[in-house]
Amino acid sequence: MRVNIDEIKEGGLRREWDVSREAVDGMVSGDRAGYRGSAPLHVQAEFTKAERRIIIEAHARPVLSCECGRCLVPMSVEVAVDFELTLVPEDEYESGPRAARDESKAATAGSFQAEGADEETYRGKEIDLDPILREQLVLALPGYPVCKESCKGLCTVCGANLNERECDCERRVPDPRWAGLEKFKRQ
Repeated sequence: MRVNIDEIKEGGLRREWDVSREAVDGMVSGDRAGYRGSAPLHVQAEFTKAERRIIIEAHARPVLSCECGRCLVPMSVEVAVDFELTLVPEDEYESGPRAARDESKAATAGSFQAEGADEETYRGKEIDLDPILREQLVLALPGYPVCKESCKGLCTVCGANLNERECDCERRVPDPRWAGLEKFKRQ
């Protein structure tokens, strides 16, 4: 989805659009949990101008399918993707007071400034929302999806789903400090 910044008037601009299930798959591909889109994603966004800056407030609720991280049962997850982001013109961002302040410091790998966390840059008259939406969706994904908080997972010995049935496997992990004593038997 692209928005021309000249379309954003004094009262703001409201847009709604749908992202196909296949496009949602592309956005979440490569995630360790194996998320997949279950349905098209409906996105609502409101754009406001503050001089040359663009403020985006967006909401989406994608329904994704994946496997439970404990018991591997297929499940669905509804993810709340709600964000507010300020887009700053690239030329203003590079010549602003923050740029002068940052040049005085030595470069640090992985440094992060909290004051600019909700800002991104844009160039030209069009804003491409697809990369922004993808980034916000990936940030909102649960890192370790579970079907329910009380999920017992799988037996480490026989692989049985412990939510469905208990098995008779010995799953007790012996204390390694006492493991040598198991060789000795009482007479």
